[in-house]
Amino acid sequence: MKNIAAISVGAFFGAISRYLISQLYVADFPVATLFINVLGSFVLCFVAQITIDHIKIRPSLRHMITTGFISSFTTFSTFVIEIVKLISKGEAAVAFIYPVLSILLGLFAALLGYEAAEFVATRRQKEEVAQEV
Repeated sequence: MKNIAAISVGAFFGAISRYLISQLYVADFPVATLFINVLGSFVLCFVAQITIDHIKIRPSLRHMITTGFISSFTTFSTFVIEIVKLISKGEAAVAFIYPVLSILLGLFAALLGYEAAEFVATRRQKEEVAQEV
């Protein structure tokens, strides 16, 4: 029950955050959703990596961040409907570029999140060793 409550709190804040960012509209390209999904890829990979291998946190907190916040913050359904809208408006080139760019940037962000977690963990370990000496 504790995990469900934590996920619910995270989901609330993730959905609100997504809504606020989605209000930013730039031309005919769905920049807000692209930004949301790329940022979500980074944060999910960072949190997953750092909390699995390096920093132990309560499972309920991990669920709140990953399953709750990130899952409601990022959005595949909005991504897909934006592609359909682009196609229906005759913008085939943008409808092709958008998912390709989303996947490539999302993958890059996830890799960056993984590396950032490793960097933070390594730095933290060095600081702990230095304090012991």
